[in-house]
Amino acid sequence: MIVQSWARVGRNLALLALVLGLSTIYGLHYADTLSRPWVLHASPKGLLTLDAEQALQQFRQGQFQRLSGPGVGYGVTTQALWLVLELPAGQHFSPRQFVTVSPALLDRVDLYQVLPDDPVPHLRSTSGYQVQPSLRPLAQRQTVFDLHIDDRLPTTWLVRVQSRLYTAVLVSVQDMGAHQVGEFVDGFLLGAALFLGLMSLVLSAVVRWGSPDGYALNLSWMVLGFMAFLAMWHGHWRLWLDWASPTAAALLDATVASATLWAFYRWAASLMRLKQYPAWVLSGLRWAAFMSPLACALALQRGWSPLLGATVAAAAMILLIFVAVVLQSKHGRIQSPIYLVFGLMALVQVVIKVLAERGMLPYTSGTAYGWQIALAVSCLALMLDLLARAMDERQSARLERDRLHAMLLQEKAQLEWRVKDRAQALSQANETLRLTEGSQRELLSLASHEFRTPAAMIKSTLDAMACVEQPLPPGVAQRVESLRAASNRLIFLANKLIAHDRWRELSLKPQLRAIQAQEWVLEVMGDYDDDVPVRLDLAEEDIEMWGDPVLLRIALQTLIDNALVHAADGRQAVRVGLAAGPGHAEITVIDAGPGVADADKAQVFERFFSSGSGPSSGLGLSIVAAVARMHGGQASVSDALPRGACFHLRVPLAARQEPGGGQHAA
Repeated sequence: MIVQSWARVGRNLALLALVLGLSTIYGLHYADTLSRPWVLHASPKGLLTLDAEQALQQFRQGQFQRLSGPGVGYGVTTQALWLVLELPAGQHFSPRQFVTVSPALLDRVDLYQVLPDDPVPHLRSTSGYQVQPSLRPLAQRQTVFDLHIDDRLPTTWLVRVQSRLYTAVLVSVQDMGAHQVGEFVDGFLLGAALFLGLMSLVLSAVVRWGSPDGYALNLSWMVLGFMAFLAMWHGHWRLWLDWASPTAAALLDATVASATLWAFYRWAASLMRLKQYPAWVLSGLRWAAFMSPLACALALQRGWSPLLGATVAAAAMILLIFVAVVLQSKHGRIQSPIYLVFGLMALVQVVIKVLAERGMLPYTSGTAYGWQIALAVSCLALMLDLLARAMDERQSARLERDRLHAMLLQEKAQLEWRVKDRAQALSQANETLRLTEGSQRELLSLASHEFRTPAAMIKSTLDAMACVEQPLPPGVAQRVESLRAASNRLIFLANKLIAHDRWRELSLKPQLRAIQAQEWVLEVMGDYDDDVPVRLDLAEEDIEMWGDPVLLRIALQTLIDNALVHAADGRQAVRVGLAAGPGHAEITVIDAGPGVADADKAQVFERFFSSGSGPSSGLGLSIVAAVARMHGGQASVSDALPRGACFHLRVPLAARQEPGGGQHAA
């Protein structure tokens, strides 16, 4: 799969970087084993040397050791290291030679010139990490002396080295061309280190792998911290800042070292949380990182370099990580064992460096700087792994997006088919319902008209019988009264059915026009018998309202019928009022019934709502509210005094309508 190929490419590049790193370390070590045209001697450990004159005397007495390589290591000691550099005659030395004494962290390096048959060496120059860069013989990051020699005569130079960190020295003698090449390589390596740090920062901004623990960002900070530490180790910070105070430089070293260890802890902790390492490992790393500033301060107090304290904290962290990795390996939880090779390589190079600094192994450029190359390769491998994971996730996301897109298209097609099928079925059902409802309405309308005409004839006959001069027998009169009540009930039901049918038709397209409110109310009341207990309370001034007279008629009759049903004993008068308000006409229907509870007033006009008092379908008042909304008005209810309910129907006045038929807000 393509996803697997990215991880394979990342591993191959990491292995290539490993091979190049090991080759570079071996090349540096091998170059220092080649023969040189100059000879280097060193004072042995334990040899007490008080000054340069005594050192020269000890050398001439043969107490110094001739070195096979360019370096020597004494370890951590307060004793000064004395070196003798001999440049034999006839070796074709250029008149100008540059002597470099490294590493850059050597506190003080004194150069003495030894003249033939002169027992007293002469101090020519002083340099070192504790010397302000602008006051050094050459303002460079490490100790460099510019010698002017005569190739025809042998020359001897005495070098005194003091260091609070460790006493291990590398010496090189180069002409102008080789020195310039070395400076170019040094600048190139510095640029490569900065590029590596910036690349890690860019990767952390782009890659989101392990975002819950911030793995990518912590890796970038760790790489940047390592680059800052290398810049300090090689004297770049000291050279750039050019501080005169050695104490300030020491505090800067302690800050950089502690910050680097803290960044290393953050990265290791985020990785271990992702890999589910034991909690005690994280706690130990945290304590070691926290104790680093304290260890640096303690080293400063005792007159040592603060980097010794940081070294102790780093050793504790490395030991914890080593133990944790061993435990994870025993439980089979190592998912990428290839990257353990990089960690082991860095650890081995650190051990080799420590042993070489103590004189147990030859101190060469390979042993002195191999640990830095190993750590740089490890950081590069981690970033390649991070980049490979990012490409894997990007490819996986693309494949997952394509799969989801295909599923979405398939679901969309199925959904469109289902919607189309359901829409067709719904259309058929609506058509069937429309036909059925039309037939039902036609039947009800026909039946209502057929019932109302005979009922009206029966009622007219019964009303005529009431005008007969001769009274009817009591039994006949009772039956006539029963027939009259039945005919009235039949006429009422027929009218209700016809009104409901008209409501269904007119609610779709209301016919709005100006209505003389008083005449319209009297016309509506003509549908009720004279014995119906309804009392009118109409305004004296003329009121012209805007609405559909048929729909408003249905609404008013519904309110009156509802009030008659809920009257206290069925004989209490229902009051119908008409008044003009600001921009509207208000019709009120007041009964003397039990009224409407406060809890029910907000929903009494909702469809199918019924308070439970008396027979009710819950549709009447909802129709009233719908009619009010169609007219831009409002239906409401309030309490009547001393008892009962008062229903309000507000309709806009005709004067509020615009010439085009629009309606102002009431």
